[in-house]
Amino acid sequence: MANNGVLLLALALMVQPALAEGGDFCVTEITGLVRPKVEADLLHIPYALVNGKQTVPVYAAPGDDGRGKAPLRYLPAGYVGVSLESPDSIEVEGEEWYQINRGEYVRAETLAPVTPSSHQGIMVPPGQDKLFAWVLFTSQVVSAPGALTELDALTLPERSLVYIYEITEANGEKWCNIGCGGWLPYRRLGLVIPRQRPDGVGATERWLDVSLNEQTLTAYEGNRMIFSTLISAGDSRFPTVRGSFRIYFKTERRKMSGGVAGDDLYFLEDVLWQMFFYQGYALHASYWHDIFGLTSSHGCVNLSPKDARWLYQWTTGPEALPRKGRTANRQSPPGTLIWIHD
Repeated sequence: MANNGVLLLALALMVQPALAEGGDFCVTEITGLVRPKVEADLLHIPYALVNGKQTVPVYAAPGDDGRGKAPLRYLPAGYVGVSLESPDSIEVEGEEWYQINRGEYVRAETLAPVTPSSHQGIMVPPGQDKLFAWVLFTSQVVSAPGALTELDALTLPERSLVYIYEITEANGEKWCNIGCGGWLPYRRLGLVIPRQRPDGVGATERWLDVSLNEQTLTAYEGNRMIFSTLISAGDSRFPTVRGSFRIYFKTERRKMSGGVAGDDLYFLEDVLWQMFFYQGYALHASYWHDIFGLTSSHGCVNLSPKDARWLYQWTTGPEALPRKGRTANRQSPPGTLIWIHD
């Protein structure tokens, strides 16, 4: 519900009867959190992915293929995404087309429109120093580590938030106590672990903590936690670089491409709110998936569009590339520090 332009997050997790031995268990409620207000016209861009790994001809006008005219260019075969000038297709001579740029059209049958993620992180209230976690999947709570799920088990929705009181092992895996006897497997959670500011960060300076083990990102001012969300970083094949970096270049919107043709090539137009911190590694919006909390990228740190927009405004960094390669411009103030670790 709305309150002065801010969406309130209400996680009313009801106390349920125990599933074993007649006792009670519950989940500690996390309430009163807010999601940052985010407004931008670019959030409403319609997008589409190319169906399959096919080469797609791009024409100057719909129907040009039937008129024997040559394509302007080709979208490469691989994982390919484009923005649409309109979510509605155009019918010409009984065939449907999409306009992807000014003066560029492709057959509608080659594209599948996608809806970008609506996920959004939360503002962390002052004084919050407890371990908490995002629930990655819709999950049923059990009454003890390793216990079987009962038919009437309390079900927590995907991306709800819970406190973590204890972590233990049972049956070969880790389990988390999420409140007076309720437990979930560690693998179903993305933990937000409070950190102290790294060396070289001022007492009130803004910086970002990126946990690859947890697939979470947390924004800080000094040692005070400000914001938390889920991310998708690189997997074992395309790992995200670890270390401390500063944003050296920011841009609101541009193409991203890479990989090897016939294997892992990707070509994604109009990727929003890119924040580069090391060579070609960046934090940026991802319109092509909604699996935040799980690894997915080619090494970058994927964010939901709303989270990327908020972080783009919150962080600092030059919006022009340095003159000499991908190194920081010494005449510009240092960009926001990003600490990336396991």
